[in-house]
Amino acid sequence: MADQRATSHSYAVIAPPSAAKMIALAIAATVGATGLSVALAQNNAGSPFSPALWVATCGAALAVAVLSLLQWRRSVALEAGVLVIKAGLNTRRVPASSIELERARIIDLEERAELQPGRKTLGASLPGYQTGWFRTRQWGKGFYLLTARQRVLWLPERDGPHLLLSLQQPQTLLAALNAMAPRRDPG
Repeated sequence: MADQRATSHSYAVIAPPSAAKMIALAIAATVGATGLSVALAQNNAGSPFSPALWVATCGAALAVAVLSLLQWRRSVALEAGVLVIKAGLNTRRVPASSIELERARIIDLEERAELQPGRKTLGASLPGYQTGWFRTRQWGKGFYLLTARQRVLWLPERDGPHLLLSLQQPQTLLAALNAMAPRRDPG
């Protein structure tokens, strides 16, 4: 365990725009308010008080609020040769040896439209915030932790999906991954 901590390093993720957080909280508040309105309308219409409806309404509002808060769970770390990406409800562990470092780049997504997230398969998408699994037109499946569109670290995996990460210093992670790569004998 101490050995793993010694070889662990975290990389700061760019914070998502505040508008995305406000949208998520507004959705949670809307679900709660709508459910409570339905419960009160049923109660005022002479229907018998339904504790199950109140519990379901409160449960739904709580679930949406928790899911909204979980969307802000985001971190990237390199732990004992494994890249660990936590993005919302998803956690992805990728051995550094499975990343094609010779193709890895820091890119601008506005210039590389083929890598922009397309159809969401398992994740979250708000304006300025995409996390989880997405499909693209050209590159197939990818795991995204995007909070910005410029200076995004693109890490293609060998025989697998690709990773796109919005890090404050993407070159630092890329350099750490390159330092771990086995050296080839020039002779």
